[in-house]
Amino acid sequence: MALCEGYGCRMKRNGALQIIFAIFLGLVLVAFVWIGLLTFYPMPEWSEDGDKAIQMWQLTSGILLLVIATAISAVSLSLPARLEVISNGLLLGGIFTMLSSVGVAFTLEVSGWRFAVVTAALVVTVGIGYLRFARGSRRGAPVADLPHDAAAVGAPVSGAVVDPALAARVATLESRLDALRRALDDPAPPPAEPDAVVG
Repeated sequence: MALCEGYGCRMKRNGALQIIFAIFLGLVLVAFVWIGLLTFYPMPEWSEDGDKAIQMWQLTSGILLLVIATAISAVSLSLPARLEVISNGLLLGGIFTMLSSVGVAFTLEVSGWRFAVVTAALVVTVGIGYLRFARGSRRGAPVADLPHDAAAVGAPVSGAVVDPALAARVATLESRLDALRRALDDPAPPPAEPDAVVG
């Protein structure tokens, strides 16, 4: 049985590790958010007015989680391309935090506030999805320069393979333009004078 060797196998292993790291970072981030929420804004204890206090805590917690999830997702969109793994982990953390915000909203007894939190989560999710995926896919890739030599036809240029027919046409056109430029730059020699006729 042949073992996986070479650059392709290393890329596959690195890709799998990057996916695992991004998921783990997202889970750790949502745990960090929840621990921070319960530390600085703990759930009230049950009392005679405990039901109202708990409802208010759930509403406030749902809004706070939604705001935090939006901030985390915005940070993930602002990171450069070289930090793609960390950006993906932050985006997953924002999504997980937003899911927990929706879960807290479902525990509310007031349907109006529940609907408002879920609607805000939907709007934020659609906006983040558009900024992350739809807008990026519409950006055209930079056009690579074609080779000046027809012998380089079919060679990869910046990750793309040049069309042989197109490259040959460009090379022919460049040669004709060079010939035309030389003809325009070099003045034609003056016409020779006819020999005098001897009478």
